[in-house]
Amino acid sequence: HQNFSAGNNENSMEAHIGINGEANLDFLNIPLTIPEMTLPYTMLTTPQVKDFSLWEKTGLKDFLKTTKQSFDLSIKAQYKKNKDKHIIPIPFYAKDFQVLSTLNDIFIPAMGNITYDFSFKSGIITLNTNVGLYNQSDIVAHFLTSSSSVTDTLQYKLEGTSSLTRKRGLKLATALSLNNKFVEGNHDSTISLTKKNMEASVTTSAKVQIPILRMNFKQELNGNTKSKPTVSSYIELIYDLNSPELYSTAKGTVNHKLNLESLTSYFSIESSAKGDIKGSVLSREYSGTIASEASTYLNSKSTRSSVKLQGTSKVDGIWN
Repeated sequence: HQNFSAGNNENSMEAHIGINGEANLDFLNIPLTIPEMTLPYTMLTTPQVKDFSLWEKTGLKDFLKTTKQSFDLSIKAQYKKNKDKHIIPIPFYAKDFQVLSTLNDIFIPAMGNITYDFSFKSGIITLNTNVGLYNQSDIVAHFLTSSSSVTDTLQYKLEGTSSLTRKRGLKLATALSLNNKFVEGNHDSTISLTKKNMEASVTTSAKVQIPILRMNFKQELNGNTKSKPTVSSYIELIYDLNSPELYSTAKGTVNHKLNLESLTSYFSIESSAKGDIKGSVLSREYSGTIASEASTYLNSKSTRSSVKLQGTSKVDGIWN
């Protein structure tokens, strides 16, 4: 069953689509039989599969509960009109010619608010998405998508907001966030432009948690031109890998820093990185570290540069 509606008046325009139905998955109960086969160009033979039920053996029975599945789909889009108008003057002048009625201005309607909603519901999962673009004192864009399910792995929430402010210059701010059983992340960034200064900052963090890997990532970037153009960056990674099936483990950190300064009279850059790892492969332990530093200073009279690199490693029974 499906329905469709649309409307347009002096205040808004909108459209809606709705669909609902059922799916029959009884065919998954039909037992499958696959005979023994020899793979071409090899001596390998696949075993015979007899009376194999996709519904019973793959876990679909516990996951879906029933072969009769229903769903509902809904989509709605709306545009709310803005009463304001942008006026663009048309220069027109003729000394010896006069027109009784002339068009002196062009009127363009200001952008209104746009929204979009999507939803899907079934016995397995429910999905919802909302998107909006709003033209108010600031221009704001926002979206949110999420899911709910009987299984934790299928649940997530992703949200983002971006705004453009036009007071005392331009400022663009963006924020993103993701939440899931295995992955979490956040991102924030700001860019500001004024007549005297430009400033930007970016921060990103992420966390991964799966059975064999745990990882944390962090990144920061800042820059401005207040007294002099400067840029600073910092990156950090922490990881822990543990795979009993491969008899392997690895645990360590990685850090990187960068600083940059610049004027018409000089240029300076400094960079440093550190990393370490410790783990085992096939019950043989190993470890290692690495560190590097580099710097450069340049002006109209001289140039200075330095580089330093240091590392250590150890593997039990092989080298130290």
